[in-house]
Amino acid sequence: MFRSILVLETPWVTESVKSASVWPFISEFANAMDLYAYHQIFTDTNSFCHWINVFNKEKNITMPKLLYIAAHGGVGQICGLKNRINGSTIIEKLKKSKTINYVHFGSCLFGNIPNLESLLKKAKHIKMAAGYKKTVDWVDSTAFELMLWQRIATRVDDTKNLKLHTIVKEFVKDEVPGLAISLGFRCSYRYGKVIKTIAC
Repeated sequence: MFRSILVLETPWVTESVKSASVWPFISEFANAMDLYAYHQIFTDTNSFCHWINVFNKEKNITMPKLLYIAAHGGVGQICGLKNRINGSTIIEKLKKSKTINYVHFGSCLFGNIPNLESLLKKAKHIKMAAGYKKTVDWVDSTAFELMLWQRIATRVDDTKNLKLHTIVKEFVKDEVPGLAISLGFRCSYRYGKVIKTIAC
């Protein structure tokens, strides 16, 4: 289970000063769940890599760490304000970020099985990576993420001994199967030496 979250977000709207952000939702969620949450904006590859470096190297952040990337996306890239960041660049950056154990892509299309499994194959310290295969509405996906993270963070008698991937499976199968399918939720994880994927 993660204890700290970095929300690494890019502006969603480029033609207006009015914009939206997932941060207020995640900040309040973290407060309620007694988690540590941080927020930074990226606009291009350099700022994206910079904040991952800082999050990776920061010694005063409680472990384990979840990196949550909130941005427009495509099948093989995510979008900054100034440029697109290729999947290979993302994977190589995370491969070097040894203190980050969990990654969630809050982006359309990028959370497909090839991207997630490639990340786990190359960045062996990452235990789980999740995202969406389909084009998603940001309100729907953010609500889904908060519900999922709440199940992970809150353990009761029936779930306290369950593996993380088991909690994810039960959540998407028993609680929100329709929403998980409409988002195209994917989650790749390590099962011993094997990489497995939950696909909705």
